[in-house]
Amino acid sequence: MQDKLLKYVGFAWAAHGLALGTDLTLAAIRRRQARLVILARDVSERTAKQILDKSLYYKIEVVRPDCTMEALARAVGKGAPVAAAAVTDKGFAKAIAAAAKMEKDR
Repeated sequence: MQDKLLKYVGFAWAAHGLALGTDLTLAAIRRRQARLVILARDVSERTAKQILDKSLYYKIEVVRPDCTMEALARAVGKGAPVAAAAVTDKGFAKAIAAAAKMEKDR
């Protein structure tokens, strides 16, 4: 199921429906553009707290799939690790949330 989630992330990136990285994710949350936030499992506690607190304040769902920062980066074709991503497209947010739920239920 992780493969399905990462495929959706790649599609969202190609369709310009994704903000990558901690700073851009926080900015998308603040501007109320984020529909869903993806947080890699191996982010630092400080980064996780920043993202989770801001998402909670703005009432944005956060998914923490069982993927590393490197796997998240590979899904969008980047070489540097990606700690967080904000999905700005409503349709992709729904699909990624559903894939994350299926992964969690396994």
